[in-house]
Amino acid sequence: MIIDSHTHIGNSCWGNFSPEFLMEIIGEVDFAICSNLDGIDPQIGKDELECNLEMLEICKKFPKLKSLAVCEVERTENADNIRKLLSEHPEFIGLKIHPEISKLPADSEKYDDYLRVAREFKKPCLYHSGHIKSRFSSPELIYKKAKEFPDVPIILGHLSTGPKHSHEAAIDIMLESIEEETATLYVDTSWVDLEDIKLLVERLKNTKRGDFTHRIMWASDAPVGDFNQRPDSYACNLKEFKNIFTDKNLINNLLYKNTLQLYDIQS
Repeated sequence: MIIDSHTHIGNSCWGNFSPEFLMEIIGEVDFAICSNLDGIDPQIGKDELECNLEMLEICKKFPKLKSLAVCEVERTENADNIRKLLSEHPEFIGLKIHPEISKLPADSEKYDDYLRVAREFKKPCLYHSGHIKSRFSSPELIYKKAKEFPDVPIILGHLSTGPKHSHEAAIDIMLESIEEETATLYVDTSWVDLEDIKLLVERLKNTKRGDFTHRIMWASDAPVGDFNQRPDSYACNLKEFKNIFTDKNLINNLLYKNTLQLYDIQS
């Protein structure tokens, strides 16, 4: 089994991506965790209920897709829309938060009600984590807020964007959160170079509290990015990821078991 833990459909500055297009790209993948870009890009402007209900209908037509509820934190007073959605539609398996596009620093108190909803419904939150120096989506800012909600699983999507030193800083944050038990951080590997993925795995495998590689999930961010829009390059990247580890149990955990467990997906 293979699960891509970070994908998208919808219209945005990155392109207009139909679910059919995503299905063509991901090929052999069994499931893809997906959010609607219509609710992420502020230029599109669909509200929380509209874009998420649309996502839900798409997932009914394409069972390979598992829906995250997009949170438009900068446009709302509270998380009542998301609270309503989760109470009426348990098909949503988590929340998606994008501080960089929202232009709202990840440690803002405006996120608190959304994280209270995540805690109430026991849902993980996938964050876009940007460059370590980003004033909106730095892993440091996400970690600061995560420490206020230590029982909410928070995923650092992309392990931060940017070069090696940014990834290394995010890995340090992951390690601190584990060893000091200050937050429940997970990470996905979309946009992370293979060498940095190896470093991530090595360091989380050897924490002071033992092996924490169950906190790592493979992901692509498809169809965002040119290479994520071609089935051949997507398949090639997946193959390269599989080939960097010889431990079959480890690669199976990274490719699907960790994601199944975190999101409580019934395979």
